[in-house]
Amino acid sequence: MLKKTINRWKKFTTGYYNLLLFFIVLLFIFRPYNRSDIYTGSWIFLLAATILASIFNCHHHRYVKWAAVILAIPTVAFSWLNLMHPHEFEFIGNTICTVLFMSLCATSILYDVVLRAHVTLETLRGVICAYFMVAFVFAYIYYMIEYLNPGTFQFAQKEVSLFSYTYYISEMLYFSFVTLLTIGYGDIVAVQNVGQTATVLEGIIGQFYVAMLVARLVSVYSFYSDKRLLRAIERDVTK
Repeated sequence: MLKKTINRWKKFTTGYYNLLLFFIVLLFIFRPYNRSDIYTGSWIFLLAATILASIFNCHHHRYVKWAAVILAIPTVAFSWLNLMHPHEFEFIGNTICTVLFMSLCATSILYDVVLRAHVTLETLRGVICAYFMVAFVFAYIYYMIEYLNPGTFQFAQKEVSLFSYTYYISEMLYFSFVTLLTIGYGDIVAVQNVGQTATVLEGIIGQFYVAMLVARLVSVYSFYSDKRLLRAIERDVTK
């Protein structure tokens, strides 16, 4: 039984994007909405695990990996500092570093899975991971916009302190995913120009992301299906 468990764990951890997909889904599910500092600290720990998986569980070019490592260090540091000692400098540093890090990793993942000439489970996991990362990038962008221009977004519930991972980051993550999926419940609304522009931009990306990647993956799958069919016909003819 133990041997089977170990083998399953090895199988799960081998290959790209397994751990990243696992951590990034948990990161969204357990987002820290108005909970204790212990819960928030656990969420930041999960964020750190996601960052590590984004570096070492992905197929990055060597230079991209080094750039991701350089960005990951201040991202994690600012996250913990913003929790233990909330301040404007920590908040801005955390937001900027997170946006840059997630954008770099999402771009690298998309470059890898779109140009890869096979449709496998690994490719599909990479597509999902990049989709989640796009949503996280826009969540932090909305977070920064609301800080620079308070009142850009109207919330259905009462607002609290901006310098925390409790209310705003949770609400912005929710709003970002709803926008990327083009659901639009209307409980959070962008009422000023910059926020509206960013919201529309994310909606456009969400539409094109699905359309372009599905078209690409289907075309690659069809190409290799046709090649396998031609090989089968050739073998039958030569017999």
